[in-house]
Amino acid sequence: MSKGIRYTMGNGILLKLAVGVCCALAVFGLAACTPRGAAVGDTQQEQAPAHDNVPGARTTIALIGSPHASNADTLAVNALDADDDFDVFYTATAGLDDPGATARQAVLDAVARRVNLIMISDFTEGEEGAWSQTLGKARESGIPVVLLNPEGEPHDPLLYAAVFRVNDRMMDAVPLAKAADMVIRDEPHDREMMVTTITATE
Repeated sequence: MSKGIRYTMGNGILLKLAVGVCCALAVFGLAACTPRGAAVGDTQQEQAPAHDNVPGARTTIALIGSPHASNADTLAVNALDADDDFDVFYTATAGLDDPGATARQAVLDAVARRVNLIMISDFTEGEEGAWSQTLGKARESGIPVVLLNPEGEPHDPLLYAAVFRVNDRMMDAVPLAKAADMVIRDEPHDREMMVTTITATE
């Protein structure tokens, strides 16, 4: 298992975080207030203030897996884990009786543990009401949500910061870890970004 990846069980409960990581997150903090008229992390103006990491603090990303069996999640996890500053917590949902419920519980677990970013793979529009409530919890907590290769998008655009679409063939695609960092730091970025899971070491 790579240094930063934490895998979760099918019920969506995250493995216990190390005490040091929790303390670092408490220092680092989150966007304390929910922005008016915009999603948390949806920054598109150059003058918008950006957030900087506290030295030594770890950046945590909860990646909620696709309900479909494929290697796309593995590529995404590896691309994020290649960044030395990231700790990735991955929840698999493929092959479960109710992947949607597992995914939503994983989001709530991530909110409770105050991760810096929630990334949802292959989001679908099904069960809109349940998803709106779940993503609303992330918004209220100041945690940005990114949709990775979504099959649909929430009707409320305030519930997610950006859409990432993976295209490893595009030369100008933004590395996934860099794109995630832009959202976490609240730096200006496109609402929809083309990203690549190919890292500099490959």
